[in-house]
This record gives sequence, structure tokens and C-alpha cells, in this order.
Amino acid sequence: MKSIAVIVLMMSLGQSATSQPVVQGRVNLSQHTFGNGHPVDLSGTWGFYWNKLLTPEDIDRHQISQWIEVPGSWHRQGPYSTLGFATYRLALTLPDQNNLSLYFPIINASAKIWINGELVMETGRTGTGKNSYSSKLSSTIVSLPEKTRDLDIIMQVANYSYFSGGVGATPLLDKTSSLHIQINNSNGVKNFFAGSLIAMFMYQLILYLLFQRGNSYLWLALICLGVALRALITHGGSFLLPTLYPSVDWEYWKKIEFGSVYAIVAIFPLYVYHLFPAHAPKKPLIIFITIAITLCLAVMVTPQYRYGQLLEISHIGLLLAFIYAVYSISKAWKSGNTDARIILLGVLAAFPFILAEILKNSVLYPVNIQFMYLVESGVLVFLLFQVYLLANHYAKSYKSLETLNQNLEMVVAERTNELTTANAVKNRLLSVLSHDIKSPLNSLQGILQLYKSEALSKEEFGNFTQRLEGDLSKTNLLVENILYWTASQLKGVQTKRERFNLHVVIEENCQLFRSIADIKKITLQNNTPESFTLTADRDILNFVIRNLMANAIKYSFEGGTVTSMAHVANQVVTIQVKDEGVGMDETTLHSLLTPDRTVSSPGTRLEKGTGLGLILCREYLQRVGGTLTIESSPGKGSIISIAIPLKN
Repeated sequence: MKSIAVIVLMMSLGQSATSQPVVQGRVNLSQHTFGNGHPVDLSGTWGFYWNKLLTPEDIDRHQISQWIEVPGSWHRQGPYSTLGFATYRLALTLPDQNNLSLYFPIINASAKIWINGELVMETGRTGTGKNSYSSKLSSTIVSLPEKTRDLDIIMQVANYSYFSGGVGATPLLDKTSSLHIQINNSNGVKNFFAGSLIAMFMYQLILYLLFQRGNSYLWLALICLGVALRALITHGGSFLLPTLYPSVDWEYWKKIEFGSVYAIVAIFPLYVYHLFPAHAPKKPLIIFITIAITLCLAVMVTPQYRYGQLLEISHIGLLLAFIYAVYSISKAWKSGNTDARIILLGVLAAFPFILAEILKNSVLYPVNIQFMYLVESGVLVFLLFQVYLLANHYAKSYKSLETLNQNLEMVVAERTNELTTANAVKNRLLSVLSHDIKSPLNSLQGILQLYKSEALSKEEFGNFTQRLEGDLSKTNLLVENILYWTASQLKGVQTKRERFNLHVVIEENCQLFRSIADIKKITLQNNTPESFTLTADRDILNFVIRNLMANAIKYSFEGGTVTSMAHVANQVVTIQVKDEGVGMDETTLHSLLTPDRTVSSPGTRLEKGTGLGLILCREYLQRVGGTLTIESSPGKGSIISIAIPLKN
């Protein structure tokens, strides 16, 4: 809202004139004080001589037959044709002040001015026909004679170019310095609008070039360019381009001005269509494009006073284009497009400015609106909403990019961790395969080769079979642990619940290790009740018991006993494996219970291990809500307990 207020304030610059109506060609300003920043507005009824180019010498011989309103085109005020010539007359009574000037913003389209019989200004060349006439696109400022209270101003005006003739804007009277300040301020505002629109044209054009599907940016850029050119050329504009390039004919500047206005009849609907292609109907575009092409062709092949008469058609086209825009954007908004709401607000905010400009320049029913820069203000107001929308998109994109970068960093960290884990698994697996598994297999291969070469007798080979069976059982357990560990590292652990007999499971493991235990003369006892059943993950529990029993045998002395037992208390099943082996000190015990560390020490017969058994047991038990604890003393054996809740 502040931006709109600034624009309205800028529109008012240069418009704060003191109204002093001219009545029947006379105005008395003898009591007025000039130089206060408020020039005198000399609008009213001036003397008018149609089809006469009178000089001061012969004007008194002609009686004034009519009066005409200034400002205004003569063809809208009487039976006068657009093309023709006339003479204006004004009698001024001034105070005793010096350095006064008279400013005419617009005279269509050539003029010759006398003050008290002296020729003071000529813009273009007045004449009674096209051959004796030339136009000029510029404003006019005339210095008034010093110390002269009564002025008789005679002004010849001829028009054979423009679609309206006569004094097109309000003449102003003030001190020369004040007028120049007003003119410079006004031109500064006009050039500000034009510069802003050219900057937006470049910005939108760059967006179009950067985005392959950004056709809407191209059409909006052309709208900005067309309105900017109009501000630099049109009557009431700054005339910057005609001033910079005085050799270019007046007609060409008008073709650029009107061509840009007429083209917007198609460019604006095209902008809306490419902005919301799924909601804007396509068929009306054909009508808008046809109207715009027809009008632009007329600009190219006909003189200004001809194609200028088509301005009303372009006004109708623009009003229809606004209806098309409101319909299409509203449809997009209703379908859930959040951008459509901002665009619709922008269109509705700009429409009053455009409507006021249409009414101001209407051929059929003109409305006297003093505010200038209406089109430029309307477009800039709309661009405020467009810029907000783009800024909002950029902010969201930046936030999304930040989130994406954060997620990407997390993904990279996860993938790096996975690769690190996989690499560690590979290294451990290769180490185990090259040492712990290869050794018993080499022993087996060596014994078989000795037997095959008959270096061993059948009796000697029979003595090795029990040892081979034990080595193979340990190797089988080792391979199983490695497979479980590898799967848990790479795939995770999957659990399932089923009801089973715990006594049977422990007994199966006792049978599995019977031959190994016999080698060390170790007794395996299963003190679990035969009817002891529970619901848990059988595979995990079987795996844990097998590892605990293998460890107990590994660290037991010859002739010892490994006992398995179980009981239920407080809805928790406790399973214990007790041995009478070497036991552990506090340091070893702490290492076994420390996560992410693998500790393996040789057994009582220097049996090797991977150090994975207890780690896997602890990890797998945690998956089913269980725990693992160890009680041990050096030389007194160990008791390893696992506790599993009956209801997880």
C-alpha cells in the first residue's frame, strides 16, 4: 500500500495549478502573486476563429463568431473537422511582475504565437494546406514581455497530421524559473516511470531467456516496453526520444506510440494465457490477435489522423482483455493455483488506472481527468504484485534448496556410513576367511592327503576322525556366526515369534557339541524341565544358546561340566549357561560388555574364535527385548544369563 501511495503522490507532481478560468477570451490576474509554486491554470473559453490564420494586423477586422474550450480538440466542440486550421486569442491582465512565461504542454500539431503584435514562437509550420504545413512534436514555453500589464495573445494552430487538433493540454502561467522547475519535475517523474518500465522490460526479458517455458515473461516484457515507449513519446509525456532524435519525422514517433498501444490488445491476453494455459480459453486469443494485427497494419499503412480514429476500438479490445484476464485467473484460483490470487489482485488494482486513461482519451465520450501517468502507474502497480510473486517464489526455492542440501548431506552421510560399514564387513570377512576358516580346512585337507597317499593307516586315520569332527563343528558354527553377522550389518535383523519347547532346543545344541565336549572330557547337562515352553523367536534363541554353549566348552578345563538351565520369574524367562573354566577378570569382562568392540582370547586348548559370538548374541537379544549378563571370576568359571520377557 505504501508503494501505491508513493505512485499517487508522484502523479500529483506538477498538477497543483491555481485555477483561473478564462471567460470569453479574457482573464484578469492583476491581483495574483506568482512564484509560489502554483502556476495559473489558463483553462476556459478562448476566442476562436475557425478556418482562419489571422495575424495581429488583421485580427481586429474579424469579429469573434465563437468561443472554444481550452484545453480540448476543436472537432469535439463543434462542426469542425479534425484536419484544418484556426486562430486562438486570449487577453491577459497581469500584475506588475517580471520574468513571467506561458507554457503550452501540447499543441496539435503546429503553432505560431504573437504577443502584443510581436512574433515570439513558432513550432512546426502553420499553413492552410498540407503542402504549406509541417508538424513538430514538442511542448512550447513563451517568455512574456517585461513590465507589460495587458497582453494580447494571438496563436495560429494548424493540424493535418494528428487525429485531434487544437490545444490539447492546459496552458500554464507562472514565473519562468518556477515553470522550468515544474517542467523539470514533471519530466523527471515521466522519465522515472519510463526508466522503471524499461528496467522491468530487461528483467522480464532475462527471465524469459533463462526459462525455456517462460513465455509469460516475454509477453510481460513487451507490455513494459510498449508502455515505456508511450511515456517517452506521447503528448503529455517527456518527449525524450523526439528530443534526442530531432531528425526523425513526427509521424514515425506516432506510429511507434500507437503501434505499441494497439499491440497490447493481443499481448496482454497472451500473457494471461501463457501464465495459466490450463485455465485460460484459447479461442478468444484469435479475436484479440486479429484485432491487434488489424490495428497495427492500419498504423503502418495509414496516416496518424486515420489510425488515430481507431483508438476507440483498441479501448474496447483492452476492456475485453481485462474481462478475459479476470475470468481466466479466477478460474485458475478456484482450481487451487495459489499464484493466481496475487495476479488477480494485481490486475484488479491496475484496472482503475487503465479505465481512467481510456475514459480520458475516449473519442466518443471523453472525461476530463487531470491526473497524468495513468497507464504507467497502472502497469507499475501490477508489476508490484508480479515482483512480490517472483520474490516469494525465489524465497521458497531458496528454502527448498537449503532443505534439499541438508537432506543431501544426510543422505551422503548415511551412504558414507553404509559404505564404511560394508567395507568393515568386507575386511572382517576376509580376515576370518583367511585365518579362522582356512586353518581347519587346511588341516582336513592335509589329513586326507596323507591318508590318500597311504602315509596313514586306517587305524591312525580313525584316531583323527573325532578331532576332525570337532574342527568341522567349530568351523560350521564359525561360518554361521559370520553369515549372521554379515546379514545383520548389511540387511538388519528380522524377528518372528513362535511357540516352542526350550528343553528340546537346548538338547539339540548339546547333541551338536557332544563330540567336541568328549574330546575335552566335558559333561554337558540340560537341567531345563522337559515341558518348558515359551513364545519367542526360536532362531534367535537357538543361535544365542549355541554360541554360549560353544564359548563355555571352549573355556572349560578337561573333565569339567557345562550346565544349561532355565526358570521363569515375574513374566521373564531366564536361561543360564554355566561352566567351570578359566573365568574372566574385570577388564576382560568390561571389554566383552562394551559395544562395538570384539574381543577373542584362545580357549583352554588354544581354540581360536572371531570375537563375534557375544556381540551377535547381545544384538539379537535386544531385537526381541532381551538382555545378556555375565558373572565371572578368574579360575572359577562363568555364568552367562539371558533374560527374555514373556510379553514383548
